[in-house]
Amino acid sequence: MLNALHVMGEYWEPDADEPTALGALVGAVRNAESVSALRELERLLSGFVLGLDLPVGPLVAAVPPGPDRVAHPVPSLAACVAEALDVDSVRAVLTRSFATPQLRDTPVGRRRDVVEAAGYAVNATVRGRSVVLVDDVVLTGTTLDYLAEILLDAGAAEVVGIVAARTRLRDG
Repeated sequence: MLNALHVMGEYWEPDADEPTALGALVGAVRNAESVSALRELERLLSGFVLGLDLPVGPLVAAVPPGPDRVAHPVPSLAACVAEALDVDSVRAVLTRSFATPQLRDTPVGRRRDVVEAAGYAVNATVRGRSVVLVDDVVLTGTTLDYLAEILLDAGAAEVVGIVAARTRLRDG
């Protein structure tokens, strides 16, 4: 389990089917692969992390995208977090071997199975290190919790999550 989860903001407006300004920005990064939106999201996330109480000298790791997602913002977001914290980012702390269905389209009770089927692995020495795990969006936290588990099993001292936006379960 994560020692802490820090979420910069909400993806959706409360009680509305409209994204917040942050949600629109994250959507532009994820769906349109907008470089200018990515730079703005990196700027916001860098400022956000500077205000957090984080472990000293952590290893910053990205939640790895599936092999079917060539252009994905999370490695870049992890690099900007590392730069803001003035620490190293190891691009391949975690790897993922297999493409899986989108978790947002998976019933909550089956999400852990989908995450386990992705073939995540720890590929860097984390023993005794604090790890900051970076992702763009969180819904239920299934992926972050699973990755925290495997990092802790590999010897990490603690795992803290940083996420740009929290989304919500869809109706129906």
